[in-house]
Amino acid sequence: MAVFSRNHGQYLEEACKKGAKDQGERIVFRARAKWATAERQIGKLGPLPIYLAAIGATGNVEYVSELCDVLLDPVPGSPEAKKWLNDVLLSTQEEDLWNPPAKTLFAIRACRKLKQPFPFTRLVKLSDGRPISANFHYSYAVVRAIDDLD
Repeated sequence: MAVFSRNHGQYLEEACKKGAKDQGERIVFRARAKWATAERQIGKLGPLPIYLAAIGATGNVEYVSELCDVLLDPVPGSPEAKKWLNDVLLSTQEEDLWNPPAKTLFAIRACRKLKQPFPFTRLVKLSDGRPISANFHYSYAVVRAIDDLD
């Protein structure tokens, strides 16, 4: 089991630089969708692979990381949300929780760029056994893990 998501290429590159320096350092991103299935699976299985494609790029998974934690419905200004937001990228610090607030904060670690990117349409959703659509955009999907990534 794994997760697929999209993010801005500049943030993924920044996450890779941080991951190269310290693979254990958490990097927190925000999402407008509620990642409830991912949160449940991490609770059962522990950290999951997360495959990442850059928004507006070629439609390939170019990055892989470890999804290590998920916080649903973060409360703006709460001590818990503030703690999570301490781990965002320098380039996203000013974003806070947006308006309206993000429905999910998720933490990754050990982000790296793949030597051989692959089309995200190769990923198969666990929900219905079908490949991800070529026009998949911002949300996330729980997918079958791929073992042969470099």
